[in-house]
Amino acid sequence: METNLLKHPLIAQTVAAIVAEGGGCVEYDIGGGGREVLIAASAQLAAATNSQLTIVESRVLHSQIRAMVSELHTEVRSAVLSADEAALQPAGSVNGVLAVHADVLRDPGVRQPLLAMARSADHLVVARHDYSDATLDDLAGPVHALRIRDLMPPPAPRPNPGPRLDVLPVDLRDRFAAHWTESLEHKQRFMDQFKPEATAPRQDGEEFAALLQDIDPEELERRIEQVRDQQRQRTEDQPAPDHQRHAPHPHSQEQTAVHQQQGPHGVGRA
Repeated sequence: METNLLKHPLIAQTVAAIVAEGGGCVEYDIGGGGREVLIAASAQLAAATNSQLTIVESRVLHSQIRAMVSELHTEVRSAVLSADEAALQPAGSVNGVLAVHADVLRDPGVRQPLLAMARSADHLVVARHDYSDATLDDLAGPVHALRIRDLMPPPAPRPNPGPRLDVLPVDLRDRFAAHWTESLEHKQRFMDQFKPEATAPRQDGEEFAALLQDIDPEELERRIEQVRDQQRQRTEDQPAPDHQRHAPHPHSQEQTAVHQQQGPHGVGRA
């Protein structure tokens, strides 16, 4: 048994609640400090009420229990019994504070004597697992749960790598998926058109992602369409290349051929 577990805020809160309520039950996960709560709460309750403390627990734990009670409250008078020993006690002989681990109720031969002992006690503290016998719960009082997940320290915060393109909101990615099929460099050059002052090309996409988040989606879409309209207009207004501008018209070629056949006076050549 580890008294260091009693320093955990949730375990300390559970002990204080059981003492304040004059008894109670702690339901705990394996490794969740339930036995420590059982001993600490009952010993503190006995010290607060100046009462005798009787603890019914597995025989293999007796030496550890006595050491823990002595460490926490040297002034408390205590007796640590096994289930068999408790069953041999005269009815009504146990007063003060009684602490019982519900695992001892597995033996049918001690169930009734322990129930009688619990009824005669002034204060009852019980510890059990969620699968243990819950017969003593009503006699003990409020049930407090200790779960391993609640006792674990919170995960350490992960370093923030900054904005990334692959973690942009799904609706934003879907909305502009058709507009962003070009390379990242092209996207950056495209977005530079909307900035009041041109800057040097970026080395990665982090600032680009931040820029995307700062621009209103509807405004961005409107600007995209505006730029594309301007590009289409410039394409339409651009003069045709020289080889197209100077190419002879089909009708001109036909007329030239006719004149060549007719000769200078309109008379066909022989």
